[in-house]
Amino acid sequence: MKNSAQIVVIDDHRVVGLGVTAAFENRGVDASISWAPTAREARWKRGQVAVLDLRLADGSAPDTNIAYINGYGVPVVVYTSGDDPYLVRRAIAGGALSIIRKSAPPEDLVEAVLAAADGTTFPTPDWAAALDADEDFLADHLSDLEARILTHYASGESSACVARTLNVSKNTVNTYIARIRDKYRQAGRHAESRVDLFRRAAEDGLVSYFE
Repeated sequence: MKNSAQIVVIDDHRVVGLGVTAAFENRGVDASISWAPTAREARWKRGQVAVLDLRLADGSAPDTNIAYINGYGVPVVVYTSGDDPYLVRRAIAGGALSIIRKSAPPEDLVEAVLAAADGTTFPTPDWAAALDADEDFLADHLSDLEARILTHYASGESSACVARTLNVSKNTVNTYIARIRDKYRQAGRHAESRVDLFRRAAEDGLVSYFE
């Protein structure tokens, strides 16, 4: 970014835009920063870099937003709390150049934006962890019925309720839950408690942390 950085912050909270502005000022990088609550409300043009939150109030998916922004020739840096690994993986698959946690040093965001302007990534441990995650765990390890049982059970339904919903016996539900736990354990992912199962289901996109 040889001239003034042209940055568009897409986040539900305007204060994030102010924080990004402060980060660039503290690094002594000249930047023009605008803010919008959704990707479609922003004004896009080539030469910009988008700083995008994964979870927006309009319910839009990160990969959809990234594709929309990239359509204007604008690269995307994801700036997120990082509490939904499934969405992080979707963002990477969708073409995000870098993933930066909001808890990371502000300098990391500045470097990621500058790198994105040159069409390169700014690697971080979060990026590596997301790439190393087993994106195909559901397809490779769980049957369709197991996935449906996990979805309902992880959402807080009792075994009896899940059984009624899916028209199977309660014993079948309990047997499948035990199998699911074993499969996650074998993959090195904790699944001892219902909370653990909820987290695994959220990581694999079956349930949401925000619902």
